Amino acid sequence: MNIEPEQHHEPPRTGLKWLDAALAIAILFISISSLIVAIVHSRTLERMADANVKLVEANSWPFVAYSTGNRSDEKPAINLSVENNGIGPAKIESFVVTWNKIPQRNALVFLKTCCGYEHHFGDGLEYSVVQGEVLRAGARLNFLNFPRNAQTAAAWDKLNGDRISSKLDVNICYCSVFDECWAGDITEFSLHPRRVDKCTPSKTAFDQ
Repeated sequence: MNIEPEQHHEPPRTGLKWLDAALAIAILFISISSLIVAIVHSRTLERMADANVKLVEANSWPFVAYSTGNRSDEKPAINLSVENNGIGPAKIESFVVTWNKIPQRNALVFLKTCCGYEHHFGDGLEYSVVQGEVLRAGARLNFLNFPRNAQTAAAWDKLNGDRISSKLDVNICYCSVFDECWAGDITEFSLHPRRVDKCTPSKTAFDQ
């Protein structure tokens, strides 16, 4: 069996050395230019892909903040709330309220600790679980609503003076739908929450 030797194709020669050299250089230049264009195009596509990912993440970015007020329906009532000021839903994985750095298990324990309040049925006190909730963009959730009346007046006045103070911390950890997570004390009113790899539900959550 005869095996023909592999044929190597060479650029055509004109017989003129200077012209052959010029053609070889031109072919080399075109090859290098094509390689550079391919590399630039590939990097451009990568940057576009990264930009698209960042755009999608930005359009699903949550930002959970602390909110408080002392009026409700034109009546004295202290509201302690969390609200999502971002543009994507927030999965609240951990929620801890502390008073003088001590975690408070629920609203009744908190009001007794901070303000010496003894609960009476019919005083209008309302509170909600926050840990484990999904807060849509623009939504607010009151974790405490404390109206002022004859039974609550002394405790109400004390809390009203301390609802924005170094004594009260609201530590939260929440994630976006893409599991990008942030954590920190939202009573610091920071526009730059701390990024974390993930959130772990707290065993000392503020709940019912």
